[in-house]
Amino acid sequence: MSNAPRRREVLKYAGTTGAATVGLGWLTAQPAAASPDSPLPSALFGQSAAARPLDVVVFGNAHSETAHHLTATNSDTVTGGLGQSARRLNAADPASYWGGTLTFDAKVSPTGTTYVTIRLWGDEHDPTATEASFGSNNWRLQLFCDGLQIGYQDEGAVDSLDILDTSPRTPGRFFFHTLPLPEKLTKGKKKVSLEIRSMGRIWSYGQNQAQLYYNQTTASRGIYRLYTHTSPFFVPPKGEVQGPAPVPVARTTGAEVLDAVKARVQKEQTALLTTATPATMDGWAMQSLAEGYLWSGSPAYQQDAAVERVLQAIDGRYMAWQSDATVLTGSDQQWQGFGRVGLVLALLWDHLGDKLDSKVTGSPYEIANAGFEDGGTTPTSWVQPGWASGGGGTWTRDKTVARTGSASLKLTATTTGGYSYVNSAPRTKVGSGTYTYGAWIKTDGVTGEGAHIDPLFYDASGNLVGADHKKYATTGTHDWEYVSLDIATPDTATQIELHLRLSGPGTAWFDSVDLVKPTELRNPGFEAGAATPDNWARPGWASGGTWVRDTTVSHTGSASLKLTATGDSDYSYVYATPKIQVSSGTYTYGAWIKTSSVTGEGAHIDPLFYDASGNLVGADHKKYATTGTHDWEYVSLDIATPDTATQVEFHLRLTGPGSAWFDGVDVIAPADTTTVEQPVRRAAYTKMLQSSRDYWRRHFPHYSNQTQICAIGIYQANRGLRLLDPDLALPEAKARDYLYQSIGLVPYFGPEDADGNPSKPLGADYYQVSRAGLTRELGYVGSYGEVTDWLVMMYESVTRGHGAQTAPELRDQMIKMVKARGRFRVVDVDGDNARVSRTETVIGWRNEVYPGAIAYASRTAWDSNPLMSAAVFKDPDLVGWTQEMVNDGQLWPQLQLIATYDWTRVGLNALRLVSRDWDDYQALASRPNRLPTGWNSPDFVFTDEENGAVAVKHGKELFFASLYWRARQGVNNYARIHHVTPVDQRSATIRQHTAGTTNDTFTARDWILWDYAINDPGAAGLPPGGFPPPGDTLHQSQKGDVYHLAPVPADVPDPTLGVHFDGVETMLVGRAPFYYCEYGDYLIAMNTSTDKVFTLPARQDFGPARDLATGKTVGAGARPKIGPRSTLVLRRV
Repeated sequence: MSNAPRRREVLKYAGTTGAATVGLGWLTAQPAAASPDSPLPSALFGQSAAARPLDVVVFGNAHSETAHHLTATNSDTVTGGLGQSARRLNAADPASYWGGTLTFDAKVSPTGTTYVTIRLWGDEHDPTATEASFGSNNWRLQLFCDGLQIGYQDEGAVDSLDILDTSPRTPGRFFFHTLPLPEKLTKGKKKVSLEIRSMGRIWSYGQNQAQLYYNQTTASRGIYRLYTHTSPFFVPPKGEVQGPAPVPVARTTGAEVLDAVKARVQKEQTALLTTATPATMDGWAMQSLAEGYLWSGSPAYQQDAAVERVLQAIDGRYMAWQSDATVLTGSDQQWQGFGRVGLVLALLWDHLGDKLDSKVTGSPYEIANAGFEDGGTTPTSWVQPGWASGGGGTWTRDKTVARTGSASLKLTATTTGGYSYVNSAPRTKVGSGTYTYGAWIKTDGVTGEGAHIDPLFYDASGNLVGADHKKYATTGTHDWEYVSLDIATPDTATQIELHLRLSGPGTAWFDSVDLVKPTELRNPGFEAGAATPDNWARPGWASGGTWVRDTTVSHTGSASLKLTATGDSDYSYVYATPKIQVSSGTYTYGAWIKTSSVTGEGAHIDPLFYDASGNLVGADHKKYATTGTHDWEYVSLDIATPDTATQVEFHLRLTGPGSAWFDGVDVIAPADTTTVEQPVRRAAYTKMLQSSRDYWRRHFPHYSNQTQICAIGIYQANRGLRLLDPDLALPEAKARDYLYQSIGLVPYFGPEDADGNPSKPLGADYYQVSRAGLTRELGYVGSYGEVTDWLVMMYESVTRGHGAQTAPELRDQMIKMVKARGRFRVVDVDGDNARVSRTETVIGWRNEVYPGAIAYASRTAWDSNPLMSAAVFKDPDLVGWTQEMVNDGQLWPQLQLIATYDWTRVGLNALRLVSRDWDDYQALASRPNRLPTGWNSPDFVFTDEENGAVAVKHGKELFFASLYWRARQGVNNYARIHHVTPVDQRSATIRQHTAGTTNDTFTARDWILWDYAINDPGAAGLPPGGFPPPGDTLHQSQKGDVYHLAPVPADVPDPTLGVHFDGVETMLVGRAPFYYCEYGDYLIAMNTSTDKVFTLPARQDFGPARDLATGKTVGAGARPKIGPRSTLVLRRV
């Protein structure tokens, strides 16, 4: 790609030393769709034209609607805010994505750019939305001109006409949104046909059309007026009612929500300690329990069981990873990988003792908590199916009744049709062959069908295979009875769910649940059975002697097998059933044998081999015990499995008179054929952390928030390795370098190869955070730029736990970043007329949520609470802003999410607030510092040339702008503005001018949802531009617009980063070297380049202005120079 500026934009390159100087004069380049030879639209340079609208459509006014030939479908006229008329567009019947429409004529300018502004009432919002959470009714309005869609339905530079607000945007007042019509649609015309269509909701992360587009089910917001005009800055006609500036009131209620948060924390901590299944705990639950162990307010405080359960949770994640590699590369922890494991180890390191020397628990091939020893009111790893809650029965963990250990599962039902069903969770993996499923059952007064077990099979996708496999215990009242059944795994089944059930009235206890694999010997200790042991049988041809289960003699446990014979030729033979599956290699077959007065051949073992069809392979393999009378003797033999054999039948025999007892029978498989023995935790965790760290070093993402999350995970994993095996850990400086890259302390060098060499995909001088302190998601972002939660996590990954270290360099940069976000706050009132500060989202590239979430220093999100940054960093500004929030009464509304959102991730956040941040905040001294965007704060000018963003406070005005605005494949000559006063708000996408682009171009496609393809190789299933919406085929008004590309540094090999989908979002090519933007009384000249100086042309139409940064007046004829990475912000005097 050529990096040379286009010839027509360069008047001269002065022969200066250092930076090259570019004189602009009166610029001649046009907006992308305009003819390059046509005169420059006056709207781009000055506001000398009359500010009055070209046309005004008053919706709901019969005269105005008639004059504009309005046709309405599925629409009602209403009287709305301040008694003004409006139109609402209703949902279709039956509901669909598309709702009502308004079609009408409107005047336009035949030259230059015509803008459309819509007037909306600031109290209307999605009633299903709550603070810090999305709603389900955020309907959209889309503009069409002469049948073509204007802009894009989601995240386009020219966006929707409206997206219903999640909260009141301007309570008691109207606000305005402005969009440009493509010049090619208005050129030479005085009138066009406009249409407004209502639409349902869009979920931007949907992976198909059904997930993206949701039906409109209620009426749209009121549409009051639409204006056409030529000035980017809309000025409503004189006499229109607007609504007064609000007078904020103090909120004094809502503190009870903190009690709800505390109650949530106690409930969840108790569950994590008692009933939650450790093997299925996610990373947030795992950390929550670890934090609870360290907090005196938790029931888990200093409880050894809490530490063990945390380690079992890590075990579970290890086992899941062994079965599925995506647990590392694509789990709920995303780019953090197994980093949280390292953090948890650091937090608990001083309390682990020798627990890391134990083997990993929680094999997916075993039934968890089979003896019900773990749990609280109910046992861990057992659940009641949702569909079985109507049986009226109960299920509890009973610590007063047990067959072995200290607890059992108790099921009760009280009515004839009543029942209580419980199943194991998670499901247990099974292979081919015959398994034995069993449980010990005790009953009291059971009638009806009674207590039973029922293994249910599922395939790998979780679909039920086959039906029930019920085996019942005896009804009535009886002591412990072993109930089991042997089932061959169905062909497509890969996992089972073992159900324990009681059907009909009575009480049943279950204990010692087991699953015996086809490769395992059933009942090898003869503990199960009655007169004879379960899973042992006597051959039909061997009827001599006797065989009994003897509960008076045993080697281990409580029973043995007793064989007797009386005559010299008498015998007693018994064999194990079913046959045991074996593979190649040498197995050991053994048993403990005790004899009394045995003569003749005596007591012996005899494994017999069979092929897959059940045919005997070979002959006997006898090994004898000593004859006579003796105590327990271990008898064994090693046998190589014959070539055609696949199964073995283990015989226990007595030949000749006497008595022989057998116990502790075993079959030991060769090392290379047995199930892999679980490693000790230290080795398993080391493998996890090293794999996670090294994988994510090689896959270090380029979007700033992803980079931060990934860097945290790399550092946390390395910190765990430093504890487990220091020789495998990276040096601290190297580990911190990833943190530094992610927050802009050093350049971002990207993924590394296996030898640790960075790829530098964005060159040697790309920073993830701008010099001004904002993250770089191409340009400015709203909620995605609020990364305080990740900054705090990063900071505490270094400064908490065993071996914690100080990190002043991190703290300083993080405070700078949080303070930079403080310049992007909109101060207004909320729906209760209480003063509120919200994040600036109108000029943000991603996540179209208006207005922004409540935020002062920190906001509420899944991982953050409003007190976090003040409590952790204790910076005077951040503390003062947070105290301002509390004084405004805005703490309590933000805690609703933390109190109610049912996710372990939010639960960890709630624990953090209650256990640490609340008390730390309470201890802070009072600070006078207040938000810079408050109306009584000093004026400021904030510019960020790397993000193309501007924030200005001037008296009673806030002015936010993204000059680098959603330009994903080239420079699009659009700017995004948000202008705020105490009385009104204006949001606008407007035309601006740029310079310094190259001759390379991108041509806009005929896309409807997005104007780009996602830059993610994993997004190949999403078509470029996204899936089109349901209904008739639409076409894009911007199709064919040509965008010139910005120059890219020579050391950037590929700004698409190797993702070459059509129209893919591309780094750097859309940020122009120079921007010239006028809006109302503001003129912004921004130089984003690193090596050029631009000269501002004379501006007679704009007139003299004040440089808001210096306070100096700049005359209309003055031609100031704009140096590299600098911005001039002028305001007309």
